[in-house]
Parts: sequence; structure tokens; C-alpha cells
Amino acid sequence: MQRILFFLIVIVVVSCKKDKKKIDYLGVVNLEVSGNENAIPHFEKGLLLLHSFEYEDAREAFLKAQEIDSTLAMAFWGEAMTFNHGLWRGQNYEEGYAAVQKIGELKETTNLTSLERDLLEAVELLYKPKTPKNERDQDYMKYMKALNSKYPDNHEVAAFYALSLLASASEGRNDSIYGLGADIAKKILKENAKHPGALHYLIHSYDDPDHAELALDAANSYSKVAPDASHALHMPSHIFVALGMWDRVIASNIDSYGASVNRMKAKELDNDARGYHAYHWLEYGYLQKEELEKAEKMVFDMQTYSRETPSRRARVHLLFLKSTFLAETDLWDHDIANIEIDDSGFNISLKAKKYFLEGMKAFKTNNKKQIDFVIDSLSAKIKGEALLMQNIESGFSVCASVNRSMPSESDIDESEVFKLQLMALRSWMHNDLKKANDLLAESVSLEDKLSYSYGPPSITKPTKELYAEFLLSQGRYEEAVQMYKGALKKGPKRLVPLKGIKKTALLLKDDALVKEVDLELNSI
Repeated sequence: MQRILFFLIVIVVVSCKKDKKKIDYLGVVNLEVSGNENAIPHFEKGLLLLHSFEYEDAREAFLKAQEIDSTLAMAFWGEAMTFNHGLWRGQNYEEGYAAVQKIGELKETTNLTSLERDLLEAVELLYKPKTPKNERDQDYMKYMKALNSKYPDNHEVAAFYALSLLASASEGRNDSIYGLGADIAKKILKENAKHPGALHYLIHSYDDPDHAELALDAANSYSKVAPDASHALHMPSHIFVALGMWDRVIASNIDSYGASVNRMKAKELDNDARGYHAYHWLEYGYLQKEELEKAEKMVFDMQTYSRETPSRRARVHLLFLKSTFLAETDLWDHDIANIEIDDSGFNISLKAKKYFLEGMKAFKTNNKKQIDFVIDSLSAKIKGEALLMQNIESGFSVCASVNRSMPSESDIDESEVFKLQLMALRSWMHNDLKKANDLLAESVSLEDKLSYSYGPPSITKPTKELYAEFLLSQGRYEEAVQMYKGALKKGPKRLVPLKGIKKTALLLKDDALVKEVDLELNSI
């Protein structure tokens, strides 16, 4: 078979089935790839989808390229890459390793470029046998750093190096690492403003309130550059949430969720093809705008989807929508509070979120026996999961697939925050106000140490908001205002703390503060 070297300048990816004349708008990449000319467009499409984390569709494209050209080594590289989800803290090791194994013979029998050989070596590091996942991530990142120095003008090497940096921060945000990732992405965008990976990774680098303004242009561009990738339609909302731009959050996630539903119908897939992540963020946006009927309907619709397709993913997102609705509305007597959720397969932070909901219901109804049961149950779960995490860190099952059901240090810490909150509520119920105060202060301190959680708060009821409500109940108005303002630093323009400040300002008869908050509320 004749092999041809292509220089790809991909403005769009055109389907090989010319009779359909389908055009996929996924962005622009520049890469040298050797292979059969009929397989190349499928590889191109897979690469573009890979940058937008459309892993299943990317894999489908890479497998199609392999079908056409079984010696196209980079198509096997792409397949392996689709099984590694660094930023999502997940990896299907077995499937990825199987794809890597297909590469071995091709390196010996196929005429490959130096860059191709280096990228094939890189992906093998992600699936190195008998090596803990965090060590593989670090080795891969260091290798990509070396490749970035070796190929300083190659955008794909730079983009995957930037992504490897973000993924190497295994326990959350690290400003120096994320800043370096952002610098690499910006350098790519200066030369190729339509590179989907550079736009995507720049947004991830800056999706917190302190940096979000720096990625606003990228957020405005990404959905236009890659409108056929559902995740690209969602990603701008990472910036919009961090800036409290609720109308933009809603619009972005309407588009993203709608695109996922269209794909689901076109491919005749089940409910797990729905963009539940965007769906949750859409609900959160509606709640910040006090569009309660829309948010309420979404929770019950999610309950229906979960019943129809009771996957772990569906059940997790039902928990997300339920908890967000209750925390943002404070309607703990709503029918939504009674929705049952099967938590089998959930990690400890998700179980803790569920326990918190039950504990808060007990607090609202003054059910002391129930809150004792919830706290005891959660404490036992945390203890068991901490032991499991120690086994994982010591090298147990180092070659097993890694997914979000496995505990991490941040999962344990989040769970401890929930436990402290519940213990504070119990003390409050028993009128042990000093103990309640101390536990809330401890919870605030621990939560402040957690990595910034972009999007709907991972701690269902941010402790500063809960603490502010306690302070308000005790007539400690000035302290309550400061605690609410502290909450706004991580959640700009969140409705709960803004309304809390206004309520407190009215009690203080602070007209200037009331006016200030009203201006902010009117801007939402």
C-alpha cells in the first residue's frame, strides 16, 4: 500500500462519504501524519474531537481510520488517548492498554516520522504496567515537556503538553501549573486562533473567579470554533459561572444539552448520551435567576431519565440536581427532598452529599434521632473510604482502571466538611451554640483548603453561607455580612449570599449596603 505524508491544515473535517457532503465544524489543527489518504480525514476528525473531550465520537473516528488503514499507527495512538481522561480523574486502563499493545509491531514495520514515534512513546507512558496512575501522569507530563522543547513550533505537542500539566495537578488547582498551561495555550492561539485544544485548555486554566476575565475571549470563541462538539458549547460556561454571568451560563448550557440530545437521537442512543453535566449547570443557572419552575421540572425530568436508564452516571446527576435545587431554594419540605437515590457505586464525597441532604431534612424538622443516625453512618463511611485510599496510594491495584468512584484525598476532605456541617447543625438543634459556632468555623477552615470547585458548589451548602445563617440567627449581624461576602469571593453573584447580605443589611438599617446589594441583584 502506498503511504503518503500529509500536512493537515484542517479548517473543517469533511466526511469521506462525499455523497452526504457532511461538514463537521470542530476547529483547526496543524499536524503531519503519514497514512492512507482515505483514512486521514477520519484521523483528523478524531483528533479534533479528542481536543474537545468528545471521547466516544473521537474513538469512533480513530477506529474508522484503522479500518481503512490498519497500519496507520497514529490512529491507534488516538484510540488509546480516548481512554485517558486526565482532567476528569479517570482512565479505562484495560482498554487503553489494549490499544497501546496494537502499536508495538507498527513501530517496527511502518515508516514513521520522528514526531509520530515520539507521540507513540508518550502514550505508552500513560499505560505503563505496574505503575500507579499518578506516577504515570507525572512521567507523561515530563515526557511531553521534553517533546515541547524538541518540537517548539508544533501546536499539537504544545496542546497535549498543556493538557498534561493540568492533569498532573491531581488534587485540584495549582496556580503555577495552571498558569503555565495557560501560557502554552495562549502561544498556540496567537498563531492559530481556532485551535480547539488551545481554547479548551485555556478556559480550564482560568476557570476560577480570580482568573476568569483572562479567558473571556476564549470562552466567546470556543463555541463558535467548534459548534459540532457538545462539550465545546458547554465549556464557555466555566468562565461565565466564575464571573456570575447567569444569562450566558443558561444560553451556553441550553446549546450544549440540546446538541447532546440531537446526537442521542441521531445515533439512537439511550439516556446516558444526554449531556447531564450541562443539564446540571443549566439548572444552576436557572436557580440563580430564580426561575424555579424550570429548575423544578428539570429535577423531575432527571428522575425520569434515571429510572429509564438507571446508570451510575444518571443517578449521580439526579443527586446533583436534587441537592442543588434544595440548597439554592431552601425548600426542604418540597417533594424533591423526598426523591430516593440509589447510591451504589458512588464515591465517598457523593455519599456524603446524600447524607448531608438527609441531615439537613432532619435539622429542618428537629429530628434529633435521625441526625444522629446520619452523622454516625457518614463517619463510618469516611473511615472505611480513608482506609481504601491508603491501600490505593500504597500501590494496591495500580494497573486497574481509575474512575471517579475511587476515593481521593479531596474526596475525604469534602466528606469531612459535610460531617462537620452536620455536627454543627446537631449542636445548634441542642442549643449548644458555642460548639455549633466552633464546628462551623472548623468547617469553613477545612473548606477553604479545598481546591476551587468551578460550577455548582461541590459542597452543597457552602459553609460560609451556612455559618452566616447561624450568625444571623444569633444577632451577630456584622459577622454575618462578612461571612456572606467571603462566600461571594468563590461564588460571584450567587443569589443566596446576596439575598443574605440584603436581609442582614435591612436588620442593621444600613441603607448604603442595601442599595449596593440591590444594584448587584438587579444586574443578575
